[in-house]
Amino acid sequence: MPLNKIPIKPNGGTVTVEIAFGFAQVGAYNLLLWNKAGTISKKLGEGVNTDNIPDTFTLPKPTKNNIGKMLDCLATVITPTIQAGNRYRVDMIVRQDGQECGREFDEGPIATRSITTRLAAELTAK
Repeated sequence: MPLNKIPIKPNGGTVTVEIAFGFAQVGAYNLLLWNKAGTISKKLGEGVNTDNIPDTFTLPKPTKNNIGKMLDCLATVITPTIQAGNRYRVDMIVRQDGQECGREFDEGPIATRSITTRLAAELTAK
């Protein structure tokens, strides 16, 4: 299955990536940026959604050098209590100059104490 493609302006401003967890679930994540060949990754950040540290990271400059690279987020959602109807959602939101360019997400029922998901998207030229 091909990767979701998120267009950014090569000569535009700052590109940021935000990781967000929905349904009031606790989450932890690692965010990587892979080179165009998919052989070398750079850690953009890691974190949890329960602290006061923003879960937003800035891509390296110049922006045009990020075209063709892949964003890769490995996220684990933890639910304190298992109940029928519990759901999870994890979003990887890409913005440029404060405007949303696109997002990759996963959501569904959560019937265990934790679930791990992987989000990936290729950055393309707009």
